[in-house]
Amino acid sequence: MKKKLIEAGNIDSFLCPDSDTIYVDNTMILTPGAKDVLRKKKIKIAHVEDAAAAVAEAGNGGCGNPDCSKDVCDGCEELVMGIAVTLKEEYGITDLAQLKEMSFKLAEAVKSNI
Repeated sequence: MKKKLIEAGNIDSFLCPDSDTIYVDNTMILTPGAKDVLRKKKIKIAHVEDAAAAVAEAGNGGCGNPDCSKDVCDGCEELVMGIAVTLKEEYGITDLAQLKEMSFKLAEAVKSNI
């Protein structure tokens, strides 16, 4: 099984806006740089057996953030991550806020047309 590398450059792709917790399981690798970012943002790290289940249990369509209005959060984490990586690598978009916004919009468009 391939592990997801969570680093400072992609940490925002794993968080919903205003989230105060990130759920990490044994399929994820959290780099020291990502831990530094989380510490600065005062985001708690919850080590769980199944991150997807913990996120879904936390509420609001799998996001983990009860205030998150992103419908795309439920079950589309890999799609959003793939879109963000493509935008960053292929199109040179490096602004994290812009990457996040564009990734969610594209994922919503894909989800509504499937």
